[in-house]
Amino acid sequence: MKTKIFIKLLIFSCLYISVPADGYSQDELYHAHAAENMDKMPALSAFSTSYVGFHIRNDFGMKEMMFADVSSAWYCKKNLLIMSVNHYGYGNYGEMRLSVGYGRNFGDRFAMTARIFYLMVHARGYPTRHSLCTDFALAYKVSNKLWFDATIHNPFMMRYGIVGQDIIPLSFSVGCTYLPIPKLLLSLSTTKKLPGEWDIDCRFLTQLIPPLLLSVNCSNSRLGIFIGLIHRKFLISVEAAWYYRISVSPQIGGLYFPERRIEA
Repeated sequence: MKTKIFIKLLIFSCLYISVPADGYSQDELYHAHAAENMDKMPALSAFSTSYVGFHIRNDFGMKEMMFADVSSAWYCKKNLLIMSVNHYGYGNYGEMRLSVGYGRNFGDRFAMTARIFYLMVHARGYPTRHSLCTDFALAYKVSNKLWFDATIHNPFMMRYGIVGQDIIPLSFSVGCTYLPIPKLLLSLSTTKKLPGEWDIDCRFLTQLIPPLLLSVNCSNSRLGIFIGLIHRKFLISVEAAWYYRISVSPQIGGLYFPERRIEA
């Protein structure tokens, strides 16, 4: 009996996502995906639209591990300006990161971005440490349904404290984004830190019932569920990531798309 119910639900779900979307178009699913993943895949936003957003996350229910982020991307005539500021930690210890970047769309197929980061680490009783680093990213649009991207962070092996002994970790990532049918977006990315382990992340994003968005992402370290509510030019989201070896990290966020066309 349970097997039959599961098969019926699976068939119904496949038929449902095959129906054209009434709320968010396929392009707008991509815009939401690019904005939510700006930090890891910045070049994808060169094929997207302008936005302003924020996120607040609490890791594992500990007040010492709070994350707050404000970011924006402004797209004008194939030029992209990226800005973000975030803080992780609390009053006694934490790290602030400020980034400014520029991107360019070349011929509607190829895009590149470059960002510079200012890092500030503070700890009560110790002097504040200031650092700089950069990242570079590129994206290639194969078609209106398929994108590839790659990012390298700190390629110049810059150090904490600028002239300190500890090198800021070098990392690189590659990814693929695919929109096979209306209402469905799939993405696959892999990230490697040196030193560190590989992180492979799979995600799907779909529009359940307008104005709701649902996303599930799974990696070798965590399982995340994202629910978004669309209201005119706003996207309000609630997310929770379950880290297998530790606990759950809840997050809330909001995005504003000033250029979104609202259907009557």
